[in-house]
Amino acid sequence: MNDLKTNMINRSDFKKYFLDFLVVFLGILSSFGIDNYIKNVQKENQKNILLDELYLSINDDIIQLKIVNDALDDCLESIEILFEQSENKTLKDSILAYHISNVSAKSAISFFPQKGVYNQLINTNSFELIDDNAFRRKISDLFEHLEDRKNAADLKFDFFIESFDKALLDKINYRLKIEELDNSVSINTIIYDFKLPKNLFKDSEFLGYLSNAEKRVYMYKELMKKYSQSMNEISSYLENLKNN
Repeated sequence: MNDLKTNMINRSDFKKYFLDFLVVFLGILSSFGIDNYIKNVQKENQKNILLDELYLSINDDIIQLKIVNDALDDCLESIEILFEQSENKTLKDSILAYHISNVSAKSAISFFPQKGVYNQLINTNSFELIDDNAFRRKISDLFEHLEDRKNAADLKFDFFIESFDKALLDKINYRLKIEELDNSVSINTIIYDFKLPKNLFKDSEFLGYLSNAEKRVYMYKELMKKYSQSMNEISSYLENLKNN
């Protein structure tokens, strides 16, 4: 009889301890589940905030890209005017000096897209939370592949402009005032002192540099077209994401 009571007590204690253990275990499990859920929600919110910031920064870059393209178009127009003068000089030296200065300054303009938000997406692992693989590839292509191509082009352009300016040192002299514009990308120049040799537009080296500058500007503009297409596609995608 005593053995039966002891067994019943032991079973009762086992059930009690088991239930206590189960409650604690389920509590810990649910706590981990809730904690993971909260962390996932926070990560998702962080990703969405960064995508909103990416939308704003890319739209800013689209505006800056237009300014760069306008400056490059202005440079090409000056090159065309200078080539025309090599056949029939009709413009005053002050205007010619302005266009030469314009080519030197505006052919050196580069486009620098903002990369800070993209770096945050990568560093916070938010980039991997973007479900659309095609969209992820577009972002990566913009900030990795296109940037590598642009950096290579910028470096070659910098060397060329340095060479161009050195070649002009013994050929022409002019002084200018620089008028900075609000966009912080482009500049206007005012020529107030100049001296051009009479045979400048018969100088094969000078004309060769103009031809090379024209080619490089056209090539850079083609690269900017790819930037424009990529940024507009990403901007449209993010805008649709915001509206849905």
